[in-house]
Amino acid sequence: MRDDGPYRYRAVLAYIGTDFHGWQIQRNASRTVQAVLEEALARFDGAAVRAVAAGRTDAGVHADGQVVHFDLSGPREPREVRDGVNALLPRDVRILQAARASAEFHARRDALWKDYLYRWSRAEVIAPKDAPFLAPLSRNADAGRMAAAAEHLPGRRDFGVFEVRRSTGDSVRTLHSVAIEERGVEVRALFRGDGFLRGMVRTICGLLADIGRGRLPPDRMREILETGNRALLAQKAPAGGLTLVKVEYPGVKLNP
Repeated sequence: MRDDGPYRYRAVLAYIGTDFHGWQIQRNASRTVQAVLEEALARFDGAAVRAVAAGRTDAGVHADGQVVHFDLSGPREPREVRDGVNALLPRDVRILQAARASAEFHARRDALWKDYLYRWSRAEVIAPKDAPFLAPLSRNADAGRMAAAAEHLPGRRDFGVFEVRRSTGDSVRTLHSVAIEERGVEVRALFRGDGFLRGMVRTICGLLADIGRGRLPPDRMREILETGNRALLAQKAPAGGLTLVKVEYPGVKLNP
């Protein structure tokens, strides 16, 4: 890799989304992940730096493996970038890994797929250290019913019915898989897809939770996919249960 610029870096970012108004900088929300990261990068580099993420997480959503790219004004050792920027970041966001990248690398456009994990707890009382990352679910919720409903989801289709506000843009996405897993009192839903619409996973998880509770039949998911009827949707699941866990790229080894 030539050292005459631009000096592009790829970083794996983790954050607790509880006190952030999502990833993207907003006029009416000063504390976003992008805003605090770009502020730290600018202080580290001595010049304004723009950070581009693999995906825009919503307010309250966490990340263990968000991927970003940014250009610095000169070459730096990746460890120096990681440690220097982390020293300037608030405690609820950290760069886990930094590496030099080609000038053509783009965190969003080059991504092959993303993994989102939603976590529920059927515990009578959720411990305070776990509460920010779990959504409550009734003790008798049936994960088998949730898995049966989730079987209707994988494939390439228009998922616009699950978007928070139906947009005029392209809402066709590919969901490679949706896996429901029980871990003791926890129920987990792991989504792998090439892209996700705003609020899509939380809307689906709201349906899955009500199906697990027995409030809705497992066939409700299929009915919504076939009809696109938003009146059949359930309440969106809480943001705190959702985490962006991984982004995959061709030929790139990431170890968050």
